[in-house]
Amino acid sequence: MLKIWLVAEQQFRKDVFKRSFLLAILALPLFLGFMIAMGWLSETMQQQSTALGYVDPGHALTQPPANADGKITLLPFASATQARAALDEGQIDAYYLLPVDYPHTRQTELVYSSQLDSAAVRAFNELVRRNLLAGQEAQVADRALAGPEIIIRATDRGRETPLSAPGLGTFLPLMLALLFAFLVMTVAATLMETMAAEKQNRTIEIVVSSISPSQMMAGKIIGVVGMALLLAASWVALMLGFAWFGATVMGWDWLRGIAIPWRDLALVILVAVPSFLCIAAAMVALGATIVDTQEAQQIGGVGFLIIFMPIYLFFAFGNSPNGPLAIAFSLFPPTAVTTLAVRSIFMQVPALQFLAAALVALVCGMLLIWLAGKLFRANMLRYGQGLRLWRRRG
Repeated sequence: MLKIWLVAEQQFRKDVFKRSFLLAILALPLFLGFMIAMGWLSETMQQQSTALGYVDPGHALTQPPANADGKITLLPFASATQARAALDEGQIDAYYLLPVDYPHTRQTELVYSSQLDSAAVRAFNELVRRNLLAGQEAQVADRALAGPEIIIRATDRGRETPLSAPGLGTFLPLMLALLFAFLVMTVAATLMETMAAEKQNRTIEIVVSSISPSQMMAGKIIGVVGMALLLAASWVALMLGFAWFGATVMGWDWLRGIAIPWRDLALVILVAVPSFLCIAAAMVALGATIVDTQEAQQIGGVGFLIIFMPIYLFFAFGNSPNGPLAIAFSLFPPTAVTTLAVRSIFMQVPALQFLAAALVALVCGMLLIWLAGKLFRANMLRYGQGLRLWRRRG
């Protein structure tokens, strides 16, 4: 057992104390930050400064506009002639002309020189609605302006979703699953390529002279799992720091109101750890049979397609989240984490299914560790040749 931990410690140090590990820590946060920054920049560039006028001959709009948004300005005019002159001179982009007996007659005219921004239309509509609710109490007016809030409750699935759009918290288990997939892409394929490289330079055979192949494989896998846990913890810490900065310093309301599904997140993590162990063991077993690093990259690409397969079946799982196909994918270790995360969006997956998936992944991981040692022993003397599962008959 001591030899296994020595190999695990050496593998952990070898992977962590490298410049590429620091780059791997920063890769995902920098990528997410870049995507968020590009989205914010695109939205900012699409928002145009709009000056919108309105003519209210019947004095129905007694309350002045709030003009809370600096990009939208609402300007009252005494007559249509003045508003038209301001439009021709470019002082405003459009103006509304209300009838004299508004709101009894609601046929309102909109005059514009170019297509009006939808945000400006919403600002004017809110102005009109606030004036129509001027005689009501502040709480009643605010509730009426907020509009209806319709929630769909699926009693048989234990889920409720707003009709407008689900909150960001609903997708947190799926985001965690994508983080797991990114972790596998970063670590597991590298492990398989390292095994192939060590076989090519034959240094691994020197180590086997003092330790059994099974012990060496188990130590390498434990070391890689430890490195992966450290990498994942670093990513989570950086993203939590980003969330705190956005909610506290930047004042982003969409970060403050996230309802975190702690149950689903904890259960996904419970499945993710043994699933990663299983996938890492599979990569080591494959690395023990292949000849060069190019072949390792080709096999790794196929493995990534398998991990992302539940994303392609997103709507199929949404239509039947507790069907036989969804349960089968939940118990298959390479797809278990992503499938359970997708199903968690549409239903409250029973905890027993998470526990079953974790147990299956753990058992498969142990078997693959044992198999990796056997495959390496069988292929150790076949220098420069791949391992064949059957013999050719002459």
